[in-house]
Amino acid sequence: MPFDPYLSVVATARNDDHGGNLLGRLQTFVNALMAQARIYALPVELVLVEWNPPARRPPLAEAVRWPAGTGPCRVRILTVPPEIHARYRYAEALPLYQMIGKNVGIRRAEGEFILATNIDVLFSSELWEFLATQRLAADRMYRLDRYDVAADVPTGASPADQLAWCRSHLLRVNARDGTFPVTAEGVPIRPQPAAAPAGRAGEFALAGARLLRDWVRGKRAIPPLPDLLHPRREPEVRAAAVHTNACGDFTLVHRRHWHDLRGYPEFDMYSMNIDSVFCYMAHCGGAVEEVLADPMRIYHIEHGSGWTPENHNLLFERLAAKGIPWLEFDEVLGWAAQMERLQTTMVFNHEDWGLATCDLREWKAASSVSEGPIPSGSA
Repeated sequence: MPFDPYLSVVATARNDDHGGNLLGRLQTFVNALMAQARIYALPVELVLVEWNPPARRPPLAEAVRWPAGTGPCRVRILTVPPEIHARYRYAEALPLYQMIGKNVGIRRAEGEFILATNIDVLFSSELWEFLATQRLAADRMYRLDRYDVAADVPTGASPADQLAWCRSHLLRVNARDGTFPVTAEGVPIRPQPAAAPAGRAGEFALAGARLLRDWVRGKRAIPPLPDLLHPRREPEVRAAAVHTNACGDFTLVHRRHWHDLRGYPEFDMYSMNIDSVFCYMAHCGGAVEEVLADPMRIYHIEHGSGWTPENHNLLFERLAAKGIPWLEFDEVLGWAAQMERLQTTMVFNHEDWGLATCDLREWKAASSVSEGPIPSGSA
């Protein structure tokens, strides 16, 4: 009898030690996902997209330690070879196109619901309990807060012990209204609002406060000084307050919406804020946002790359030095306001999104789940 997953979990990676100890983070992610799928008896497929694998390193299928039996979690690895990666304009400077890679997995995922995430997160028990009810709504986009934890999560520990460790090693929370440090109990430490200063100096101070807020929320670049002193007029129609903070680590939508919207916009640039565009596309396209309440959360394992409040300048400096563009959050909000004004959504990709016309090699881990034969072209 063919395997019929309720949930497809899609992520992309390559064995290049991105951020340091990449394989350690991936192994922790894989171990926890499979163990929790078994504990909660939820039929899950993990779809890993291996983008542009380095020639001198073993592929992920060999580098990761897979359990003897994976059921009820099926594991598939789809490989996007270097010759396809080389088609992109910034291929030499940008070794992995994260959102296009996720589209590859989303396009080929077989679950009723598809979760786009990353390989360095753990899901709380309360989140798994919710997923295991199999009562997700097809007209919703599910989002939640991401809690960042220290890097040295014990890889060999049980999921329960790993989650207990995460709860006691919190760094910050990425919530709807910003990114904040947390107390030992995980409560966000939000800054107290200051009284509005008066006069010209007050205008400058308030502009600076807005800039700091937007750095935290949207990772936007520094605007020109005239824009600080003379802020642009607010648009007549504002975008809905969708929870886009750290949305690349958890966006859960019914497969119909992923396919109707043709996945993430496949822009030839760094992945910054592209995930936010999709959240607005989905929210305005019929998958209304629902934010899952704490203690349903994900834990993100800290690593030495990507965006954090402490290193955002370094990230943008690295991208600029390599000539790699990124999407400004102002542009995202502009598109979102247009969707709100027109009461419709946007679709950016052609029908061949997710490299649909490419014959990609597929590998499956040895599995104890009941399923049909591996499709032709798979290894």
